[in-house]
Amino acid sequence: MLSRLAVILACVSVFAVAACGDDDAPQPKGDAVTDEEYLKVFCTGIVNYQDALLTSKDVAGIAKAVDDYVATLEPIRPPTDLETFHAAYVGYLKAALKGKDPTVLVTQKPPVPDDGPRDRLARKADNVAECKYPTFLNPPAD
Repeated sequence: MLSRLAVILACVSVFAVAACGDDDAPQPKGDAVTDEEYLKVFCTGIVNYQDALLTSKDVAGIAKAVDDYVATLEPIRPPTDLETFHAAYVGYLKAALKGKDPTVLVTQKPPVPDDGPRDRLARKADNVAECKYPTFLNPPAD
């Protein structure tokens, strides 16, 4: 009887471990979005974060803005040449949440796309209403 219980517990723990982890994040479905569609989500999250920094009475309000941002970014399939950046950026945001201080995003350098895709997005950002603030996608002024 004891060995049967041990086998059952081992099986349950294997399933529990398999169910845990970061695999519960929404997996992107469908075709890649356009640059403009990507920028809408990207810039909206930045605006919401900046607004939370200015208006939230506590860190929990800022954390909610970052958590909501992650939730809108995760299901997106970015343009192919932005996939590596996208994954790194989502990881950067999640790390701030895990550290319990989402204000660190103000001082930590974010990952950036390679120069080609970065320049392309920066040029298109002017035509996306949600991109009302300059972002780290814009190259520094000389």
